[in-house]
Order: sequence, then structure tokens, then C-alpha cells
Amino acid sequence: MVKQWRYPMSMIDKKGKIFGKLNIIDLIAILLIVAVLALIGYKLLVRSPGGLAGEGQAVVYTVEVKGVEPEVYEFIQKQLPSQLMAANELLDASVTDVTATPVEHDTYAMMWNANLGVETLTQVDAGTYNLVFTIEGTVKDNLSSELGTQEIRVGKSHIVKTATFELEGGIITSCERPEAAADGAAQE
Repeated sequence: MVKQWRYPMSMIDKKGKIFGKLNIIDLIAILLIVAVLALIGYKLLVRSPGGLAGEGQAVVYTVEVKGVEPEVYEFIQKQLPSQLMAANELLDASVTDVTATPVEHDTYAMMWNANLGVETLTQVDAGTYNLVFTIEGTVKDNLSSELGTQEIRVGKSHIVKTATFELEGGIITSCERPEAAADGAAQE
């Protein structure tokens, strides 16, 4: 007669409990919870610089606003530098410079009308100024490039709003990211 050796499963008993205390289903649930918590902890502690949603990226851009009255231009010059705001909150961006080009002849320009929500053909009177604002700030989300509630992209309409002045109908004419340019030059 051949003896069969049986090894009792001391880890799992007849009721399906591990070590007589913990159900298999409960163990799987606990392991999943621990794995999810470890993943969340890893994502919070390890942030990749230059990622899609990191600590932000510096941006310098210019906005052109046409047909600004001389008195408004003089007032704006006295207010610089001036921190941008949106939805009654100050943003991590400031108007650092403004340059003016006088309008010598009556011209026409497409301008955004915020009241109507459309772009309209508007007369720009002689004696007014075309202003170019230089704005420096930090975008939080590198994918959408939003500063406050406005996307920072060349060609988009832009409202230049601070605590002391607001000009609508601006168009973003240039946009640079100094850190990205420095990284690109270092890789070449």
C-alpha cells in the first residue's frame, strides 16, 4: 500500500479564510486599496518638471489693442507694472510695458465686442493710439496655456484687465516661453 502525503493547507482553512481570520475577498479588496493609495501618493510626491500639469511655466506675450484714447494711454503708463486679474482675483501675471503707435488716418479694424459676443468692424479714429502691452506671467497648465480664464495663444482675442484699467478687443501678437526656449537651445 502506498501512503499518500497530504499537506494541510494551514494558510487557508475550510471556510476560505486566511490564517483563520481573513476572507480571500477581503484580502483582495485590501490589496487594491493599498495599491491605489500608493499610486496617489506617488503622483503627489513625484512631479515631473515641464509636465502637462506641473508647477507652471513662465510665459511672456504681447497684446495689441487698437484705437485707445490718449488720456487712457497716459493713465496706463502711470500704473505700470500692474498685476492682471480675472473674476475678481489677482493672477500670477503683470503688465510690464506698453508702447504706443499713433493712428494718423482713420482706419478700420476688426475688434471683439464683449457685449455682443462677436467680432465687429470698427472705425479707429485718427488721434488715438494702437497700444502693445507686454505681459509676463506663469501658466499653471502647460497643455491648455490658460492664464486665469483666457487662453494664451497667438491670434486669440484677449482682455487686458488689472485692478485699475481694462481694455477689450486686444489680439495676442506674440508668445514666448523663456524656459522652453532655454531647454530647446540646451538640447541642440
